[in-house]
Amino acid sequence: MNLLAALLMAAGIMLIVATRRSRPLSERVARYLRPQPAPGPPGGPTHDPLPFADAGLDWSRSEMLVRRTASAAAGGVGGALIAQGDLFVQGPGRSLASLVALGSIAGWLVFGVWISTRRDRRARILRFELPIVTDALSLRVIAGESVATAAQSYVDESSGVAAEELGTALTDVSTGSGIAEALQRNVHRTADPEAARLYTLLAHAHDTGSRLADALGDLGTDYRAALARDLTAEGGRRALTTYGPVLALMVPVTLLFLLYPTLAGLRSLAGGP
Repeated sequence: MNLLAALLMAAGIMLIVATRRSRPLSERVARYLRPQPAPGPPGGPTHDPLPFADAGLDWSRSEMLVRRTASAAAGGVGGALIAQGDLFVQGPGRSLASLVALGSIAGWLVFGVWISTRRDRRARILRFELPIVTDALSLRVIAGESVATAAQSYVDESSGVAAEELGTALTDVSTGSGIAEALQRNVHRTADPEAARLYTLLAHAHDTGSRLADALGDLGTDYRAALARDLTAEGGRRALTTYGPVLALMVPVTLLFLLYPTLAGLRSLAGGP
């Protein structure tokens, strides 16, 4: 019985992990295809990109490990409390070790699922914000503002994931980094790989003085087209999820009603009862 309880809890944990939305292959590969940031000036400040910045968390790897370990410990405590309730076996404490282990594993995995869910939610929000960001920055550039001033104005007047990421770049600028270097750093810590095109464009325009307004207009058009494709694909997936179970039940029943008269007629011709 103890083994059965452990297997049931392990199956529940696997279902929790399996239901997590998997990121498309293009998003998983894009981080490895992004251009490397230009090295800063000798003796200047160095900033390593935070490993969980795309999830909106300014935690280092050691801080993340501490928090995830605490989540696993909380899961182990929950397993110990469940074991004390004698839910699975008659002897008190016989399921303690297995439930503590499974609770710890569940806490560890649930924390990872929370991080991935947060990262995916921010990526979806940013994908919808990108056309608005490009239009806002384009209008400010046409009005004669520089890249840094346009970004600062957008951050002051807006909220959302894009405003947070641009604000992070401006914070780097206030600590002594150049605006181009700070924007290139955002390429590696953005929530959505498509935003890397915007930050690369802004950094390049700041360094070369190219026609930024026209480039932002073209980029906004690309973002809207990509967003339309994503919405169409999402609608198809949801329709399949909605009508798939209905079709799976309806098709066998329909075939049964269609074939039954034929089978009954053949049986009567064969002299069956």
